[in-house]
Amino acid sequence: MRHSPMSSRRADPHYGVLLVVLLVLFVLAPLLPADRAGYGVEFFFDLVLITGAYSAAWQSRHRYPFLMLTLATLAMRWTDMTLDHSAFSLGSILLVTLWLVYAIVLVVLELFRKDQVDTNTILGAIVAYVLAAVAFSSVFELIEFAQPGSFSGLPADGVSALGVQREVENALLYFSFVCITTMGYGDILPVSALARSTASLEGVFGTLYLAVMIARLVSLHGRAPDADPGNFSNGD
Repeated sequence: MRHSPMSSRRADPHYGVLLVVLLVLFVLAPLLPADRAGYGVEFFFDLVLITGAYSAAWQSRHRYPFLMLTLATLAMRWTDMTLDHSAFSLGSILLVTLWLVYAIVLVVLELFRKDQVDTNTILGAIVAYVLAAVAFSSVFELIEFAQPGSFSGLPADGVSALGVQREVENALLYFSFVCITTMGYGDILPVSALARSTASLEGVFGTLYLAVMIARLVSLHGRAPDADPGNFSNGD
């Protein structure tokens, strides 16, 4: 009986590369000068989209819809970079938010299909947590886009329009990690009612995610391996 070489790989997406690209993006983005950060940050964010498409859905039935969403997101982000129009900016933020939510759902569903804990499972749990923080930062961008002034402490001048946009993205990403980890530094504050409720929701999500996911991983780690049916005889 022949077995397909793809069958053993289908249920085992690899999250290591995606996690590395995410970490590089977070370290690199604040270090680049604001007036020249646009294309550098965009390059690494595009890598996040591409590696995310491979890691989250390449071996699943969601491969083609997720790939189409990834291509649409890439096209919209580069259109926004080139034309710098508010309509394209809004479309870019919306597509990025949708992509992140889709990716998180795919990763979490894959994690809950696992019956054993390995290194890739742990990396997947970390990736989902980090992507959730990025997703909330995109939601914060939507709120600030729809209601300017919803957050205090954001950068607003001193660089080009594109530079301001990237600086605001970086600031809201930082604020999102402050919320999801419940550190609460207070240098950036939600001002509007919607911003406050969303920040509170992220704090609750971050706490519940860690509690549920850690409980899940611990229960899998403590579960005894399934017995091999071949080790049992039929009454002999």
